[in-house]
Amino acid sequence: MTESAPIASHPASPPPPVAPVRRPRRGGLSPVWIVPFIAAALGLWLAWRYYSAKGPEIAVRFDTAEGIIAGKTPVLCRSVNVGTVGEVRLTDDLKGVVVKLDMNSDASRLLVDDTQIWIVRARYSAAGISGLNTLFSGNYLELQPGISKAPRREFTGLENPPATPPGVPGLRFRLLAKQAGGLGPGASIIYKGIGVGKVETRTFHPENGEVEFSAFIEKEYARLVDETTRFFNAGGLDLKIGADGVQLRSGTLESLLASSVTFTEPDSNKPRAQVLPDGHTFILYGSFDETRKADFNPSLPYLLLFTGSVRGLSVDAPVEFRGIRVGTVISASFQYYPDDPERRVPVLIKLDPTLLVASGENDPTTAQRLIAQSVEKGLRASLKTGSFLTGQLFVELDFQKDAPPAEVVSIPGYDVLPTISSGLEELQEKLATLLDKFNDLPLDKTVDSANQALLAVKDAAANLSKFLGSSETQALPGSLRKDLTELQRTLAGYNDKSPFYQDLSATLRQLTETLRALQGLSGTLDRNPNSIIFGKPGNVAPPRGSR
Repeated sequence: MTESAPIASHPASPPPPVAPVRRPRRGGLSPVWIVPFIAAALGLWLAWRYYSAKGPEIAVRFDTAEGIIAGKTPVLCRSVNVGTVGEVRLTDDLKGVVVKLDMNSDASRLLVDDTQIWIVRARYSAAGISGLNTLFSGNYLELQPGISKAPRREFTGLENPPATPPGVPGLRFRLLAKQAGGLGPGASIIYKGIGVGKVETRTFHPENGEVEFSAFIEKEYARLVDETTRFFNAGGLDLKIGADGVQLRSGTLESLLASSVTFTEPDSNKPRAQVLPDGHTFILYGSFDETRKADFNPSLPYLLLFTGSVRGLSVDAPVEFRGIRVGTVISASFQYYPDDPERRVPVLIKLDPTLLVASGENDPTTAQRLIAQSVEKGLRASLKTGSFLTGQLFVELDFQKDAPPAEVVSIPGYDVLPTISSGLEELQEKLATLLDKFNDLPLDKTVDSANQALLAVKDAAANLSKFLGSSETQALPGSLRKDLTELQRTLAGYNDKSPFYQDLSATLRQLTETLRALQGLSGTLDRNPNSIIFGKPGNVAPPRGSR
């Protein structure tokens, strides 16, 4: 049997390393979780800040969203940011836009029933120029808080800024006018050059054609307005051309640039009344003259018949008695008296009975009786020129001396007052009579006689000089020779070279030229009587292309 070799022995391998295992502590928290907790807390804090700062969302309707950008356009209240435009969309009927505003939390108390919101942009209106700062910063929304306590979340935006904020103490009233006259919301109400209020709104009523304004006057000036106050348009320039000449009225610089309203002064003879309640209605007159017509009530008609021309007599021309207006001219038409055999021009006037009766009451019967008695005493109507610049006429009532007997005559529909020729017609008649007398003068014979007299004086002076130089004068007494010598010297001054003779000859030539010019004037007045006022008509140039 074979013996096997002995097996070599090897050293034993060391055991593999065993990683130490630490058992987690029961109930502990790893520091790794601190970061997620901090991030979560920060997120919750930011969310709380966002939702706590976020206020209510409101919707405002406008006609257009010009210049409004969602997420960018701010909402300001007295220059303080109270919100931002969140969304802009069209309305369901496509006739406007709805702008949703994300308001701040502290703006909730501003959103009440009478809050006003409008878009601030550069604009020009009756209130002037405003919003120029938006040319650089862009448009924004302005919020004017109200005084109501009822909350509101949907609004209708204003297209124009309100003239006065709600709740401002003062007098609010209405103005009614036939025409707007350039007035609009924001127009100033001025009293003696001081702004005392504003026109707030303007509304047109097509059913009656009137324009209604809502107006506001500040509290400290409200006592200036009572029931007798007259409001009138004071904007721009008031140019009037009539029987009183050319009248130009202008207000302050502010009223020239934009239309404005002013009112009459309160009656100082009446005690100051309490402040009127809101809502009173006044008439807005077009000018100051119209306010005076409001107290002028011509209602008593009379017809005047004039033999001459009434050119220059316009409707509403005054009827005056010694400078005081007592009536007005209604119109001139042959329809008032078509059967007049003399074909005189009928002019219808109306007198104010309150200005004729001593009691100042509207008593037409007493006024008619007074006029009839005055006509018997010489009251006559005539046409007078109110202004030679404009040529406008007016009717004057006055007592005439040595007036022929007359009385008020009645024709179908009217009472007729007697009339006399106007001052212009009388002047033309007197000038024509004077010129006729000049025409009857023997002008040529008068001048020839004067010239012959001068020649006779010259011949007498020459004969006397010869006589004094002869020997016959030696037999004359000394005193007589002395007188003849003085006479010779006197007659020598009338020769053709003496200053007297030359001056007298020039005077006679000027007299001849003057008389001939008067003859020409007489002929011109006969052909064109009104040339004494308007001048001699010039030659009209022939039209182009005529020969």
